[in-house]
Amino acid sequence: MNGNKLYNQFIKSLFILFALIIITPIFFGFIGFFLPSFGYFPVLDKYDFNLSYFIISFEMPGILKSISLSFFTGFCSTILALFFSQLILSYFFNTKTYNYLKYFISPFLALPHITMAVGIIFLFSPSGLFFRLISPWLTGFDRPPNFFIIPDEYGFFLILGLVLKEIPFFILISLSALEQLPTKKIFKIGETLQHSSFSIWAMIIFPLIYKKIRLVIFIVIAFSASVIDMSLLLAPSTPSTLSIRALKAYQSAEFDSIFIASNLALIQLLVIIVLMVCWVFLEKIVQQKHFFLITLNFLSRKKSFFKNILYFTSLTLFSFSILGIACAFLWSIGQNWYFPQFFPESLSIDNILVFFNQNKDIVFVSIYISLIVSLLSLLIIVIWVELTEVLNFKHFYFEWFFFLPLFIPEISFLIGLQSFLIIFNFNSFFIPLIVTELLYIMPYSFIILAPALREVKKDYIKVGSSLGKSRLERLIYIKVPLIIPSIFTAFAIGMIVSLSLYTPVYFIGAGRITTLTVEALNLALSNSRQDLGVATVFQVLIPILILLIVAYFNRKLTKWSF
Repeated sequence: MNGNKLYNQFIKSLFILFALIIITPIFFGFIGFFLPSFGYFPVLDKYDFNLSYFIISFEMPGILKSISLSFFTGFCSTILALFFSQLILSYFFNTKTYNYLKYFISPFLALPHITMAVGIIFLFSPSGLFFRLISPWLTGFDRPPNFFIIPDEYGFFLILGLVLKEIPFFILISLSALEQLPTKKIFKIGETLQHSSFSIWAMIIFPLIYKKIRLVIFIVIAFSASVIDMSLLLAPSTPSTLSIRALKAYQSAEFDSIFIASNLALIQLLVIIVLMVCWVFLEKIVQQKHFFLITLNFLSRKKSFFKNILYFTSLTLFSFSILGIACAFLWSIGQNWYFPQFFPESLSIDNILVFFNQNKDIVFVSIYISLIVSLLSLLIIVIWVELTEVLNFKHFYFEWFFFLPLFIPEISFLIGLQSFLIIFNFNSFFIPLIVTELLYIMPYSFIILAPALREVKKDYIKVGSSLGKSRLERLIYIKVPLIIPSIFTAFAIGMIVSLSLYTPVYFIGAGRITTLTVEALNLALSNSRQDLGVATVFQVLIPILILLIVAYFNRKLTKWSF
């Protein structure tokens, strides 16, 4: 009896320790920017709470435009991506293509945000593919025009980049939600009531999808309003978005720079909170009976031309992603590609080989970090789920803290975490970077692995117990084989997300650790088209290669299913 008590106490202590290890960096990441924003930072002998840095922040030239720009781009990109993703799904539903949509979309989900931004630059810049297509026969230009298209003043290209990146994401999570719904039965019922496929999707199916993906939508809102890597390339610079203003303040050599940057980061967080409140208010409006009747009346009318225009716009947006990637491939292998030539004069893989020889350390470091982070994330989530099972938790509301790093703006959280890490004076930047990336990878691993582990049929566990197998043996020989597909999926997603992270590497790596995403952004800012094309190709090929390898081993190791 005493042995059981000691065991239970040990498990409880282990659970608390585990929870503290996860929560502590998140807590200090928040405190690390919240307190300095009010002038409190003991490391620099600042102990007075005041609002002076709020005054300084709001006296900065163009700060209100930066706030409105962050709000506008975050809101518009989210709602447009959600809208067009549902249009594409409704268009392909009940077609043969729908069954293959998941496999076609997955590679686009694997692409980093910066890859999409680079694709837009290759397409829409004055020397881009679209200007080459109409020059000189239409424009009269025999050299790139001397005016700026990207970035634009109002952030439209930033919105376009975010929309192109988030459409595949919303499609995939919507497909996952649809698998849990009797969609075909609902569709048939709608057809018997003389509704068009467009109105059935908008009025019946989409509200059911929305309930299941609502949390993810708020995560997308938080990210879109505070994105850094895309904003550096596509957002206006005079003034830029609030996250870029905070980044530039952080880079400043002035004594008060950390306080101003922290204050701007706090304002960024407040902007996102306001944005989410506005989104909830929009939900309330949409739920009103009058809105429903007006929308139903509008959708029930014969508007095939209008619907076709929307479908065409959705597919055109999606094609921009493909064209941007294709253009990056052409730049990577193109030789002597002068304006206004539509194609390079010759093709060669020399650029790729030279880039790889010069940057192979960066490529291997990127893969190495993502591999370690993904494996650690899997291990942590498995241990966590097993601990909650041993302690027989019935409710798991407290697990929301896993998702906190995704809701807090990157710039805010990482400024705070960097301030916290200063105290430890690490000699190596590798361990802090691993820990930081874990905070961003664990939510994805948790979403995939936790439900899979908890849904393993108890009958199999009981059989293992009756055969005298320990809890560890039941985990290794029963649970793990049953959830192999989920483990491989979580592993692949973890590596892909890690490979795409820019801001954590910039802040925590502090220039000592460089990944492929950081190098690609540096090349984009330096206007080195060929090297940027090659870096983009690597950013496309490595995630796709990971998906293919994982799919291969998943098929080989999963011999049976229940």
